[in-house]
Amino acid sequence: MSSQYFPQLKATLDGVVATLTERGIEPRHLTFGGEGPKPTQKARVPTDARSEFLANRAMGDWAERMLTAAILAALPEFKVTQYGNTDRIAAGHPEFKTRYLAGMEETRVFGKRPDLLLFPATTAVETDLSERTHSDTEALVKSAVAAIEVRSSKFEALRYMAVRQKQRDDGNKSGRETPSFTVKVEDLVIVYRWLERHRVPQTYCQVFFDSVFAINFLDIFATIASGDGYSIETPAKSQEKSTIMIPITRGAQVGKATSLPTFAAEHRVTELGRHDAYVVPQGGGFELDAAAMKKVLLPAD
Repeated sequence: MSSQYFPQLKATLDGVVATLTERGIEPRHLTFGGEGPKPTQKARVPTDARSEFLANRAMGDWAERMLTAAILAALPEFKVTQYGNTDRIAAGHPEFKTRYLAGMEETRVFGKRPDLLLFPATTAVETDLSERTHSDTEALVKSAVAAIEVRSSKFEALRYMAVRQKQRDDGNKSGRETPSFTVKVEDLVIVYRWLERHRVPQTYCQVFFDSVFAINFLDIFATIASGDGYSIETPAKSQEKSTIMIPITRGAQVGKATSLPTFAAEHRVTELGRHDAYVVPQGGGFELDAAAMKKVLLPAD
């Protein structure tokens, strides 16, 4: 990777802090660099996982699988390794509290793990590092070519934008013109912490049912610092946490669907006997534009 990636990212910080402060973001969300402060009070640990959480997790798992397969097909010079949390123990399980608190402490020290890592295909690395600790894998992880944070969406982005365009053509301007990359404000510091420590370029990939859009975190930070081209919302589904909404057109379309998934119903029975039903995407597939994907993954090359 280029040695200029992290210095370029760091150069955006003054602008990021200034513009977000002007928009009312609290200083505790804007303290960049180094380890996070040790907690002064006990963390609130979730005690239950309901249908919406289980459905969102299933969507996220599907998006990661589909994107991994598409990268391996389009970019054979890379090897894709699972790095982010794959723990499927949900809130309410006897072991959940211990794992949850350990995860919080690792994030405080090392930063937020990206979901996927890309290595040169010749690298001797496991396909799944998610259960390995930061300290155990840090030297290996620093040799990665790129990192990816994966997000899923219940929309077809291309269809969404086509409908909005037709509405505008008909003289009806209503709603957001494009879907958005959604970045929680509180994630900025912990993503930066990981990047500061590992110096591996990181990309944000939004997987829709009909397409994949991507933007590098360097461009996310630069966009925020500019004060233009995004909005900040506080949706209830994000637990009342401020979320930065960047139109996907500020990034690049790097893939399109070759087939749409089907859906199957699953359900989980809690310890107290509550049944939570949810749907899980199955199948589907994507074809990536190799050149477009590499341009986002390696912006300084």
